[in-house]
Amino acid sequence: MRWNVTRHWISNMSNCVGVLSNIPRLSYHLRMVLPNLTTSDILPGRNDTIIELSNAEVIVADFDLLIPYVDHLPKTNWIQGTWAGADKLLPHLYGKDVNYRITRFSGINFGMAMSEYVISQIVNYERDQKRQYENQKSAAWIDDHKISKHRLIMDLTVGILGVGTIGKSIAKTLKGFGATIWGMNRMIPKEKLDFIDELRTTNSLNEILENCDYIINILPSTEESKGLLSGNVLEACKNKDTIFINIGRGSIINEKDLVNALEQKWLSAAILDVFENEPLPKSSKLWSMPQVNSDMVTISPHVSGVTRPQDVAKLFAENYARYVKGEELLNILDINRGY
Repeated sequence: MRWNVTRHWISNMSNCVGVLSNIPRLSYHLRMVLPNLTTSDILPGRNDTIIELSNAEVIVADFDLLIPYVDHLPKTNWIQGTWAGADKLLPHLYGKDVNYRITRFSGINFGMAMSEYVISQIVNYERDQKRQYENQKSAAWIDDHKISKHRLIMDLTVGILGVGTIGKSIAKTLKGFGATIWGMNRMIPKEKLDFIDELRTTNSLNEILENCDYIINILPSTEESKGLLSGNVLEACKNKDTIFINIGRGSIINEKDLVNALEQKWLSAAILDVFENEPLPKSSKLWSMPQVNSDMVTISPHVSGVTRPQDVAKLFAENYARYVKGEELLNILDINRGY
């Protein structure tokens, strides 16, 4: 892979960056953080798209828009993605001699956004907010069951599958509310993370499932994570009445097995932001399950962490400074690992 950038090239590099993205006003925000930067908005699907991209040395791109052009970038040295997950792009890179670096969009802002989602969903579930909304519609003053007898976050044990940048942010936020945190990673880091009480590898997944009130999946879609919770794996949750939150990727469990885990009451509820097929088809049984139990399934349209142009620009500016200096970039995509 041709990843090294020579000092000669850096000293003569162009300040023009190609932008292939559907994110509104992304170029404007890039220029706001880097006033000397010139951006060129490249529209996908036009006759001149390949020509413009083939001449770009630095590109900021949505991964899905980039797919048709991955083999036509002879001058490209670096692509800054606007997505955290690269699962749509990766199949088009496998087995190829990729001559440019690709960096994913991730960082503290993205982690904080997803932390807000997790906290709001846990609080809404524990305090039965759905039923409170319904009570308000009928002018009913009701304070029974979970509305008044709810658990606090400090009463909960939460398992986080995937303690990367985003997972750490969520763990820190939950620990700030007093939760007991279990984490799962491919490897146990040498340094102890003071916001995680118990850290395990994938081999100890069952131990995590058996001990946690909430299981939060943040794992990307890789060969190791696909189907990790499928089959009867979630049966390990049945004694804890576990609530499953999925903000990683829908491929971690197929829909049939997820529905079965809910029907068998291995899970007491599921809060889902990502799915095997998106948009979630109207025929999906997940849509109708809330009719059985008003808070059994909560569905959101993949919005737990929405990419904002100002956040992409901030990360790009930091990486751009590193790039000019010939330093290691942040969030480099490892094609073999899938993240």
